[in-house]
Amino acid sequence: METILNHAFAHQKYFEEMTRIPHGSFHEEAYSAYLEEFAKAHQFTYERDEMNNVIICKPASKGYEEHEPIILQAHMDMVCEKHRDVDFDFAKDALKLKLEDGYLMAEGTTLGADDGVGVAYMLALLDDQEAKHPMLECIFTVQEEVGLFGALALKKEQLHANRMINLDDGGETATCISSAGGMNVIFTRPNLQVPMQEKAYRLDVKGLKGGHSGGEIDKERGNANRLLARILYAVNAKFDMQLHMMDGGDKDNAIPREASAVFFSDAPFIKLEKTVQEMTALIKKELEFSDANMEVAFYETSAKTAMSIEDSENLLKLMLSVPDGLHHHSMSIEGLSTASSNLAVIHCDEEVMLNVSLRGALESYVDDLAITMDILAEAFGFETKHEARYPAWSYDEKSELREVMKRVCKDIYGKELTLLAVHGGLECGVFKALNPNMEIVTMGPLMEDIHTPQERLDMDSFDRTYIFLKTFLENL
Repeated sequence: METILNHAFAHQKYFEEMTRIPHGSFHEEAYSAYLEEFAKAHQFTYERDEMNNVIICKPASKGYEEHEPIILQAHMDMVCEKHRDVDFDFAKDALKLKLEDGYLMAEGTTLGADDGVGVAYMLALLDDQEAKHPMLECIFTVQEEVGLFGALALKKEQLHANRMINLDDGGETATCISSAGGMNVIFTRPNLQVPMQEKAYRLDVKGLKGGHSGGEIDKERGNANRLLARILYAVNAKFDMQLHMMDGGDKDNAIPREASAVFFSDAPFIKLEKTVQEMTALIKKELEFSDANMEVAFYETSAKTAMSIEDSENLLKLMLSVPDGLHHHSMSIEGLSTASSNLAVIHCDEEVMLNVSLRGALESYVDDLAITMDILAEAFGFETKHEARYPAWSYDEKSELREVMKRVCKDIYGKELTLLAVHGGLECGVFKALNPNMEIVTMGPLMEDIHTPQERLDMDSFDRTYIFLKTFLENL
């Protein structure tokens, strides 16, 4: 297979090898097996658990035997997002890499730099016989992108160090000092359908930027699911209509970029189209600066069944009533979101299902949003369950590990280390809960548009950050 990256650099080689092995969330088995074979080939002590988390330990290098050990940690799963017109199977296809203007991308799909770069760094260090470092405990987790499930399955006795470098962060000369907690609220009700004879119509919302539902939630980007419901509600206010289906979003941690609906109405196409166009014009004006490429398509289609008028209305009312977007920001840390929700997924199969992702810097924020969701579900005939709750990571004012990182950053870059509090959920919170005495820093190269098909990795930063990591370890 043709190589795109420079395999003379171990971290580039291991990243490219990772892109050839499917490793989407819930489907990490093949890559977990790859890591197991890597550990055996290098005669490292390792553990592979039932979740497919892998822990590989490397002894301290000469002269570092008495130094305190350290955990390196990254997740092996990736968000599998693609443009809907791209023919690609994440379960079996290798990513199609391309280099453009110093950035690495994948053609039409996510790249998986989040967090393939961290995995590649650890493998490169494990493979490097000349690197200077304390004893390394390299932890490769699974299912981070869908709820931190791999990290949540770890046990305290599996961890043997009180210091950790989490490699799931971008910024190069920045480190995280706290992260949000959260959960998913799943709304369900039976999808009862009745036979229909009227004409059916399809409505598509697409062209939105999307993005990470933590890191980009404050940018007021359009949510395709909510915008679809908004247009349909305007149609329903003027004409009788019944929904056949709604479908939008794929991941709870991604702001949905595309959504579709099929519905029935006995109103003439031209009148329906006029209402759709009027609403589209209003929304495009609102999103002029955040989502200039938004598109809405409306056309005739075919279907044979639909929900009742009441069920259709209740679904739309629920989708418009569910809080979506940024709710609170920090009064002490500029630019930090502290509470949000994301109407992430809507599917209509045997059940009508909505997935709303909640995030909060405080547990009370998450609890308050969850109560609101439960009240709305009851009001509109849905049931709810709470899933994938994960803890927040609170700021530790004193950290010797962070002080070393500051000095190394200043030596290498001539810059002060930037301290970031983030609204995304990080596995750091899980590790801190397992060991409250754990000192944690984060690091990673510059990346853009993660969780979208436009995801790209700055290759110069990828190389520089690896040097930063090696130098940091030498100073521990």
